[in-house]
Amino acid sequence: MNYDVDVLIVGAGPTGLALAAQLATYGTSFRIIDRRQAPSTQSKALAVQPRTLEALRPFGVSDAMVRRGNAATQLHLHLPEDTVSIGLFDAGVEDSAYQQLLFLPQSDTENILTSYLASRGVRVERGAELLELDRLDPQDPFAGMEARVQRQDRGIDRIRARYVVGADGVGSAVRRRAGMDFRGSGYEDSFVLADLEIDGAEPSAVHAYPTDDGFMVLFPLGSPASWRMISLKDKGDTSETTLSSLQETADKFSGGTLKLRDPHWMSTFRLSHQMAEYFQWGSVFLAGDAAHVHSPIGGQGMNTGIQDALNLGWKLALGARGLASDELIDSYDAERRPVAREIVGFTDRLFKLATTRNGVKKLPRTKLLPALAPVAAASERLRSRAFRTISQLGIHYRGSDLSETGGNRLPAVLASGPRPGDRLPDAAVTYQEHERRLQDLVSSPGFHVLLTGPGWPEDTPQQFHAALPAVDGLLSVHRLVVGSRLTPGGPGIIQDTSGLAFERLGLSARRPEIIVVRPDGYIGFRSSGTDINGALGYLGRLTGTSEESSLRTA
Repeated sequence: MNYDVDVLIVGAGPTGLALAAQLATYGTSFRIIDRRQAPSTQSKALAVQPRTLEALRPFGVSDAMVRRGNAATQLHLHLPEDTVSIGLFDAGVEDSAYQQLLFLPQSDTENILTSYLASRGVRVERGAELLELDRLDPQDPFAGMEARVQRQDRGIDRIRARYVVGADGVGSAVRRRAGMDFRGSGYEDSFVLADLEIDGAEPSAVHAYPTDDGFMVLFPLGSPASWRMISLKDKGDTSETTLSSLQETADKFSGGTLKLRDPHWMSTFRLSHQMAEYFQWGSVFLAGDAAHVHSPIGGQGMNTGIQDALNLGWKLALGARGLASDELIDSYDAERRPVAREIVGFTDRLFKLATTRNGVKKLPRTKLLPALAPVAAASERLRSRAFRTISQLGIHYRGSDLSETGGNRLPAVLASGPRPGDRLPDAAVTYQEHERRLQDLVSSPGFHVLLTGPGWPEDTPQQFHAALPAVDGLLSVHRLVVGSRLTPGGPGIIQDTSGLAFERLGLSARRPEIIVVRPDGYIGFRSSGTDINGALGYLGRLTGTSEESSLRTA
């Protein structure tokens, strides 16, 4: 089959741009189109979670996002009788380089990702709207698609693509053209949203005001205005949102302690919670809001979309090279739909807790929250559990067919560290006499194998490459050892001079292990001992080269 490109990305929001960034690192041919003539200038989604910053770090954009964004370190919960201060991400995220909740306007996130793509010679094609989507082979849903695209500058374009990804938002044209159901419902209440200046609110903190009437939350946005305000409107209130009406809302929730001024943007909106019936239809995939949409409470939406993209991108990149088994391509829906389902349910529960006006149902907000908030603030264990959920560091794929434990991996040992399907924890290590981050060293495109502990033959890396020649350019083998800054490391040797990498991975300096890290930073395979056949079989199964690897190791 002849294709114009391997991947057609429809939608140039954060999800589509993140997908494009990953495909670009693999040299995969793609086009990214968007029906909008220009990028959005509104702040929209603004919370960037630690896991998202980790996932974007391989493209060199995370530090720029941190520099441009506004980090919040405290949540001030303004209760009727008291204000409780709770540390944000001061517990439970020690194994990440990013230990803060970052607030950055979505427009800035898009701008940073677009600049990265431009540095690699990639241009977003704007003013291009998807009209039709047809299978190249009516009898084979996996044979690729032809897209008819209306170009405002030059008429109709026909694009033949091996894969099409709909990252075009809640009203996704890709989802509609592919006939994929979008199930769920809207919430009854209306909300006000504004970016503006506020006097009287302590900076660098999130302020939440839960009351009998609902809630108001202030986020330290920084730019294009200092604050983002979101609040529940009175039932039946259909009036226009103005600075005066916003001030009345602020007075109701804060008791008149805040002065609002200089609005940059104001809006009234409704929310919904919906999810696509499935995320893949043959050669068509959905990601981000095209696949799932939910309440913004918890700051999960944009982050989930970006991680959809980075779960999918490397699989499509390998598929374009003929190095992806059907199982690997199909794993996108199997891995990401459960994550989306959990997040939609989690945010729905939070949303209802924050907004219900029912006398009994609002008791957790009006009675239990004031009683439990001081306990939660004082408990590192409770904060750690909550923040690993919110930060998305706790997302895992343990039940995935891509997560495999070697036959000689002892259950007692497995319990001491992350399992296959878990995110690879981060730590400072030493490589070639320089301090680096472990996640950085395994972030180049492809699979990374960590050989840990003693007893490894010197030619083990060569054995991996010889057994999997088709994957050779996408396979890196490292030794991870407990080392000293005074002891020089050799080629391919990562020294854990602090002991934190071994501790966080549940490793022993006396016990050899193999860890295979997937291209998206999750552990795919783990086994004890120095027998590499299990790891070779795993890599061969995912890349469709099992027969080749078995012949070479027979």
